[in-house]
Amino acid sequence: RNVGIVGGGGGEAYELREVRRGFGSDDGAGSSASSSMDVDFDAELERQGAGPSVEFAFVPLTSTGSVGGEKRIAYVPSNLPAIEDMLKRKEIAGVCVSGEVLTKVAAEAVRRAYRERARARDPSSASPPSVPHVDDKSVLLHPDAQAELRRLVPVVSVFARHAPRQKEAVIAALNAAGRTTLMCGDGTNDMGALKMAHVGISIVSVPDLEAKQREAMEGVEKLQEEERKEKKRAKKGKKKLKEKGIADGGVRGGTKKSKKKSLEKHLRAMAEAEEELDFVALGDASVASPFTSKTMSIKCACDVLQRGRCTLVTMLQIYKILGINCLVNALVLTKLHMAGAKQGDRQLTVVGLVIAGLFLFVTKGQPLRTLSPERPPSSVLCARALLSIMAQFLVHFLAIFAVTDLSAAYMDPWDPSLVPDGPFNANVLNTSTFLMTVLATVSTFAINYQGRPFMEDLSENLVLLRSVQACYAVLFACAAEVFPPLNDLLQLSALPLGTKEDWMIGQAEGFTFTRALLLDTAQTMGFKATLCGLMVLDSVVAYAAEKAIAGFFEAPRK
Repeated sequence: RNVGIVGGGGGEAYELREVRRGFGSDDGAGSSASSSMDVDFDAELERQGAGPSVEFAFVPLTSTGSVGGEKRIAYVPSNLPAIEDMLKRKEIAGVCVSGEVLTKVAAEAVRRAYRERARARDPSSASPPSVPHVDDKSVLLHPDAQAELRRLVPVVSVFARHAPRQKEAVIAALNAAGRTTLMCGDGTNDMGALKMAHVGISIVSVPDLEAKQREAMEGVEKLQEEERKEKKRAKKGKKKLKEKGIADGGVRGGTKKSKKKSLEKHLRAMAEAEEELDFVALGDASVASPFTSKTMSIKCACDVLQRGRCTLVTMLQIYKILGINCLVNALVLTKLHMAGAKQGDRQLTVVGLVIAGLFLFVTKGQPLRTLSPERPPSSVLCARALLSIMAQFLVHFLAIFAVTDLSAAYMDPWDPSLVPDGPFNANVLNTSTFLMTVLATVSTFAINYQGRPFMEDLSENLVLLRSVQACYAVLFACAAEVFPPLNDLLQLSALPLGTKEDWMIGQAEGFTFTRALLLDTAQTMGFKATLCGLMVLDSVVAYAAEKAIAGFFEAPRK
């Protein structure tokens, strides 16, 4: 009876129990089903061949002795969806089942399946088929038993007093029902369930160290709570506290010293407990499970989920960044090859180092302390990720086409280096495309960084934030030619002013409407300002596209 339903609704908690059929008996066990369930209890069981002796029903957890029909909910397959719906509406707080009852349900399911198959083989037989003996130790993993448990187990909130084989059967039934399972265990009796679960966590159980660590943590939390209360009181009456501090400053100073000593004592005790845990021998459960926790608490389950989600989100955003950057680089190399231009060795080296550093800094994002109710995408091939990749690439595609179209008007058509296998020669085209490509690459890291609710935001991942800011500063400084030696180091050519005198004969003739618009803008604002404007526009539109897609797929907050 000492089973609590955590986070239950306002209704009663129910337990699955074995009840005896007693037609006309005082407990009303066979008289009727629950008033909330419109089903003929006896007819349903007879239809399924459940037999005349054993029945199961959901009854209030706090009840003892006889249970009337109004309080009881018949355990039949047609009632399970209704019970699940009642749990969602919080009409009942939860459902509990003991290991003993679970074994009986499995055994009865095997007997019922045997009788049904026997009747199907010989429907003309008048005598009821004899059912062979069912071994309680092996019945739980029987296919017929698992088929029954697969319907029952997802409805149950608490599994009480379960033996090792019963724990393993519960995990197997949840797996068969399509659920993702996580099992925490601290002993040899949990090995079967730990192996069966998708995620197994072995908890090191040392009662003495656990009590010592818990006492130290409670002491630290108490001191922190007192400090918060003092700060609140200080905000309410600063003047009074100042006057009081002058009057009894010695007393307050002594209180602070005693609290500081107490805090140091508790922290020292926590450190000692953690140090002693390092010398504790791991048990059989640690061998059976992929994770081992030394926190002596099932809080490790939340830790695994938080860090797992952070890792998943990090890998998804890395794949998105790789996809966008590969498409952008393929486009740029194609455009340069068609024009006979190339990128310099130093340029490619610098871009490689920058990308490697940014990828490293992306992985520095830490998981949040609170577990979000939202779930991250499970695959990079989901609709949201694919649509985001396509939208951002389309923005970069248009920006790169605009830059190459604008730069082509200032290219010398008689340049001997403009051949596929010719030597590298810095010109307006490869300089402009290099700046736009690196900007698109850096923007891809900043835009696709996921952040909350699964990991730290970009503003909290300072090393990545500062790196992105530094890259932006260097790129715009090169575009504006603020520091010419930096441009020389990156093998960038001098950019034209953008006037008509800079146009090359034959390159500006017969230009399209887009090139005409770009050339007019460059003539008005200057080539450098136009290039910087295109770089800013590319980053802003790509960011807006990503936010719009994220908002479209984001679940509405309740």
